[in-house]
Amino acid sequence: MKPNLLQEYQSRTASPIMQTFSRILREERENEYDHDNDDKDEDTPTHKAIIIIIALCIGLLIIGILAYISRCLYLRWKQKKQAQVRQQSEVAYQQQVVQIESLCVQTQELAQCPICLMPIPCYLKVVTPCNHTFHKACLNLWLQVEKICPSCRASLNQ
Repeated sequence: MKPNLLQEYQSRTASPIMQTFSRILREERENEYDHDNDDKDEDTPTHKAIIIIIALCIGLLIIGILAYISRCLYLRWKQKKQAQVRQQSEVAYQQQVVQIESLCVQTQELAQCPICLMPIPCYLKVVTPCNHTFHKACLNLWLQVEKICPSCRASLNQ
């Protein structure tokens, strides 16, 4: 009576897969008592369970291999795409720099810095609140000494 209660409790708490395998093994034990061992061993439930387990393992192995291959292919594709984007952005940046420099050279209206009296390229130009232009380095040096505009003497509080 106790073994039946134990089996009943285990069958209620076990997962459906475990219930199926335990039922197959139970049928195997019953068949051993009912039949002689001279029967075909190929059709016994234990062999069926082993075949099912092997098939499941092979299926999981194939799924794992396919997942690994697809992950490797995805990573390779992603790296190629990032390299293309990086190359395109570098080319676009270089073209942008060339356009800015050509704009500065084409206008030929390079203002002179009132501090050092040198022409001010577009990329080095700093405009004060009073709309005067200077080299950034020249204005920084000037502001270390005095906090006023070198051209109009307006206050430059930063």
